[in-house]
Amino acid sequence: MERGISNKNNFFDFLKGTDFVTFITALIASCYGLVLVYSATFSSLKDGKLVSSDVISMLLSVFIGVVFCVIVSNIDYEIISKLWPVIAVGCILLMIATRLWGTAPDAREDARSWLRIGGLTLQSSEILKVGFIISFSYHLDIVKNEINKLKNIILLVIHGAIPVFLVMITGDAGSALIFLLMFISLLFFARVHIGYFVAGICAMIVGFIVAWKAKIIDGIQRERIVALFYPELYEDTMFQQNNGKIAMGSGGLFGKGFLNGDMTQSGLVPENQNDMILSVAGEEFGFIGAMCVILLLFLLIIHVLRTGLKARDNVGYLMCSGVSAMIFSQLFINVGMELGLLPVIGITLPLFSAGGSSSLSIYLALGIVMSVYRYSRASEESLFYSNS
Repeated sequence: MERGISNKNNFFDFLKGTDFVTFITALIASCYGLVLVYSATFSSLKDGKLVSSDVISMLLSVFIGVVFCVIVSNIDYEIISKLWPVIAVGCILLMIATRLWGTAPDAREDARSWLRIGGLTLQSSEILKVGFIISFSYHLDIVKNEINKLKNIILLVIHGAIPVFLVMITGDAGSALIFLLMFISLLFFARVHIGYFVAGICAMIVGFIVAWKAKIIDGIQRERIVALFYPELYEDTMFQQNNGKIAMGSGGLFGKGFLNGDMTQSGLVPENQNDMILSVAGEEFGFIGAMCVILLLFLLIIHVLRTGLKARDNVGYLMCSGVSAMIFSQLFINVGMELGLLPVIGITLPLFSAGGSSSLSIYLALGIVMSVYRYSRASEESLFYSNS
């Protein structure tokens, strides 16, 4: 009888320590994303198929991601953070394997960013994002009392440059930008002196100008940047973004209805199941539907930040800050691409776009956030009872 009561108490303790806001918000976003991806790929279905391979892949990755999320949320994040050397080495080896044996899509033969494992493909940079959040947060925590010393700043910059270099050699410039934004955000959350940010921004501006003049930034990447300023001269380059904006605008306030979007169902917006998923929401569910996408992600970001602020220690705060920075960076760039404010660089909308690796990495990261929530709350309750 006592054992039954104990198991019952353990179950209730598990529920009590679960961050349901993070978990349920992510699940709602994924379900909405599956509806959008289904609509985006519906017109391509052939031979009586009920769902596309993109939907199946996304559904499978969400399921696996949720399982990993729950498992990770029950592991003390302090243990996870102290495993950073193993995680870092594993991520580096994964990226090297991707560089050597990775595959590329037909449209981008230079971007060997996917590693084929059996019948599945993994975008290694997505796993690297989680690894970087763990290792860099631990690094920032180690030097927190002397973080503004030049020696420590140099070591932090080297640490931040490693993942950028690793994804660049696989041809994934878009992910490199995400890592750069995550790096800057974590330095900000760690309260690095503003002078270093000014110096860093100046260095990046100079570096961009040099890369532009020397034509290091060349080919399709250069063309996409120029096309933003002279869209009438680069209609082919802007085709995807222009049609995406037309699709979003044509939906009005409430949209044309599920599977009733003219441009969505005719395939006039290329890759609308990936980079341009917001155009599907805008056309078929209107301004309200598109705003629901953005608001769900903002709710998730804000709650993750709040969890970090309530963390029991600095490393928990930093890991939550890193996760929020990762989601926000992808949201900001993806929406900027879809509105024609930023060049297309292949960044998916977290939890909404098709792409199994992206969903898997987000759920792994949210598992860490839920671990911070669980163990910080348990620590608070333990302190409360010991003082009472």
